[in-house]
Amino acid sequence: MDMGVFKLWERFAWRHPEWWALGLSAIAWVLILIVAWGSAAWGGVASHVYHDPAAISTMAMSGRNWLADIVHWLLMVIAMMLPLVIDPIRGVAARSLWPRRHRAVGGFLLGYLSVWLVAGIVISLATAEVRLDHHLRNLPAVAAAFAVAALWQLTRAKRWAIRACHKTLPIAPYGWRADRNCFRYGLTIGMSCVVSCWALMAACSMAGHSIAAMTFATSAGVAERYFLRPGRGVLPFTASFAALRAAITLV
Repeated sequence: MDMGVFKLWERFAWRHPEWWALGLSAIAWVLILIVAWGSAAWGGVASHVYHDPAAISTMAMSGRNWLADIVHWLLMVIAMMLPLVIDPIRGVAARSLWPRRHRAVGGFLLGYLSVWLVAGIVISLATAEVRLDHHLRNLPAVAAAFAVAALWQLTRAKRWAIRACHKTLPIAPYGWRADRNCFRYGLTIGMSCVVSCWALMAACSMAGHSIAAMTFATSAGVAERYFLRPGRGVLPFTASFAALRAAITLV
């Protein structure tokens, strides 16, 4: 590699330690799009299956279908949520020694995604009775989920959570304590993000991981996290987005 290019890359990586987390997000979006296109093509061949209530029930109860839903959930979380934790990622890297910056980021992400994995399992089990496969969505239930998300944006718990997403924790400089602190920091931010975003993520899951729903929710989350100040229009703004999505679902 040319030394000039190497220096530019080194400078970029120093200023943006979150680069590979955003790369994971981009890869997740690509995989989601591939799955969506493949499902659309396959749906035309097997559409008769999804008009058979017994077949739908069998698929909903199968372990394979449940496992696939958890995998889709994790892809959705990686795609949608990692861009919302750029500041904590930069913070954990800045407070770590240079040789272990990316190890620190990895520990943070491991803790962060662990919380979302547990949330995904709980939400998947809680919505199993009302959520159909993405080829045949329960539109009233999806609309109701986005309506609940709109109401959640206006609660005190939501306001607390969006502020807690910006908190910091001390990180040891090296050793197993540093790994523990990074993982714990990821858990802490992950729990705040789950409280903040669970309703929108559950609605997207009930919508069959719809690209349109995910794009809508990601746009709302980015606006909420980076462009609007908490307590000054951000929650009503995102609530309006969620309510609009609920209305569009029923159209």
